Amino acid sequence: MDLEYCESVNGDACGGVFPYKTSLGLCAKCKKLADLEPGSAEHQSWKEMKQCTGCGVAWKNLQGTVCGRCSALGKSGLAQNGGYTFFIHLNYIDRLAKSAIEASRNARANAMDARMNKQPSAHPLHTTAGLSNAKSNNTPTGENKIFISVGCRIKSSSKRGQGGTDPDCGSWGKPWAKEDYLSEVLDDALNTLNAHWAKTHGMPLQRSEVDFRWAGNKLFLPGTSNNTIGAVYKEYQTGEMAAYYSPNDAKVKKALKNQLSMALELYVNQPAAGAFMDSAPQGPQGRKRSATSTSLAEEPAPINKRLVAVGAGEQPRSRFIRTNRSVSDGISNSATSIRLTRAHTTCDVETGQVDTAWPDDAEVLNGFIGKSKLATGATKEVYQLSIGSTLYVAKRFFEIGDGKDDVSAADNKKYLMSELDRLKMTAWFLRNFKSHAKQNNVEISTGIDVSDGFLVRKLGSPSPASGLPPMEFDKAVWLVEPRRTTSVQKFSGTLAHPNREDELGLTLIAFTHFIYDTSDKELVLADIQGSPMSIDKRDVMVLFDLMSHTPASDSGIGDHGPAGIQAFLSQHQCNHICRGLELSAITHEAPDGVEGD
Repeated sequence: MDLEYCESVNGDACGGVFPYKTSLGLCAKCKKLADLEPGSAEHQSWKEMKQCTGCGVAWKNLQGTVCGRCSALGKSGLAQNGGYTFFIHLNYIDRLAKSAIEASRNARANAMDARMNKQPSAHPLHTTAGLSNAKSNNTPTGENKIFISVGCRIKSSSKRGQGGTDPDCGSWGKPWAKEDYLSEVLDDALNTLNAHWAKTHGMPLQRSEVDFRWAGNKLFLPGTSNNTIGAVYKEYQTGEMAAYYSPNDAKVKKALKNQLSMALELYVNQPAAGAFMDSAPQGPQGRKRSATSTSLAEEPAPINKRLVAVGAGEQPRSRFIRTNRSVSDGISNSATSIRLTRAHTTCDVETGQVDTAWPDDAEVLNGFIGKSKLATGATKEVYQLSIGSTLYVAKRFFEIGDGKDDVSAADNKKYLMSELDRLKMTAWFLRNFKSHAKQNNVEISTGIDVSDGFLVRKLGSPSPASGLPPMEFDKAVWLVEPRRTTSVQKFSGTLAHPNREDELGLTLIAFTHFIYDTSDKELVLADIQGSPMSIDKRDVMVLFDLMSHTPASDSGIGDHGPAGIQAFLSQHQCNHICRGLELSAITHEAPDGVEGD
């Protein structure tokens, strides 16, 4: 595709030649027409506008055939009959086009660098004097950061105990980027508190035992606590909400004048933190808690009197057809510009079977991928990716059991397709699970989603991030998912299925049982983890990087086959949701080929 030609695979180009056109594809007028409804008044108006024969831009009051800018560029041209005949050397046009493209790429790369890079956070500041000292040492948070101070409030049944934050736990604070998520601040606050809590109580707090509230014991509204810090600040510290939620500490306000700030409290559910937690049989991730305070005897955990309401229901039936991938493929934090094509993936509504194809005429997407890793797991590396103006994360395998950095392009593609299968199948099961719970009048946690995802293939030579040799043209494949908070909560392991007592945990335990039943006992979901997010004013747990076990061990990396299925059967304990959904009783019998207990 040449720069000066107006052309498109969709047939909506005029086919003209514009020597000063600065972008590939459609000319400026055709781009505008493509966005308008054919036959509309606006479409007709733009269609009738005069178009510069130099750059292709349409002008309402254009005089002659070229605009003033192109006229200036074409000083070597000769005016004839009110128009211009351009005698521009081809090498000059080529240099001009390349210069424009290079400038555009550099500008976009610099913008991507700015979005990908985050300045390191300052050290915690614990006192008003410390805040003033930070000001005098020229360490302001800056307009792109928000200073967040955190105190600690311990749950208590007495009014006196709820009168304020706990002085023994202290308070702390530091600046955060607006693009960071509040869940990341919560993880950081929990780690800070645990350094003190573990020394005093003998065991650190868990993520499920704490939550954020605004200073003064003020609650977050539903669907807002897992947003970015910038979105939370805008929601609560500006407009009509600010009068109620803004901090009232005059000393802190004075120390942080001209700086954006938020005052939060880490709320500790002490009865939950001190209660004994039963671990699942043979579940290495389970743990028992010792009492952390004598007040626990006075504050027993409330008994849930509304566990489940069961109407006239029926056992779920299996329509599932499992997708088998065993025989088919189906530095500095700077960025590299890349051109991509996207695979087309479908999940059958009736059976849950997933199919992925790579169309020959797929649209070419332009983007940027980070040169350094955003995160690394046991088998995959994660990089930041932008396509257009949207930020994503891109994942690839670097370990599949043959040694680190020894993954071929074909194996990477094969196992990424299996990863996408797991996401699509789990989303299919989740829709059926929620529908079955509603049909049986069973109360579950509905704040569960599965990450969206799609596959892309880089055109041309692989980028440095792919880890492939330069000659592997058109072979680098990535699994792309929406960008999320880095805060992660684990609910099960590869071979561990611990019990939980919270609504979300109980729901996921029953969901795993539901998948086992409705897959005709062919699939066990494992290594369940998720990130808390606020989506469309809903607080949800977005599941990702899931594993599964199948009888033939062919569902992807981490599939332990019959042994993985047996681990679930031996550890699972049905709860009230399992019974309300009329799921089959787990008999703890080993599958074929595995010796039971």
